[in-house]
Amino acid sequence: MKGNHFYKRLGYRIRQKRKVKYFSQEKLAFYSAIDRTYLARIEEGKANPSVKVMYKICKVLQTRLSELLEGV
Repeated sequence: MKGNHFYKRLGYRIRQKRKVKYFSQEKLAFYSAIDRTYLARIEEGKANPSVKVMYKICKVLQTRLSELLEGV
């Protein structure tokens, strides 16, 4: 997958934010209304999340999308 490095860094940033909030993957996925396995694939850099999915994740993590993408 082209751009895989970008998705790995993005997934790493999501994982960091999730851990700071003490959320499990299950909890974040539930509140974001996405499947836990999909969230795991995003965090591993193996999925290309839509803007809508990223918005849901950011809303639950109480962060801005621009903050997640900064430096990625």
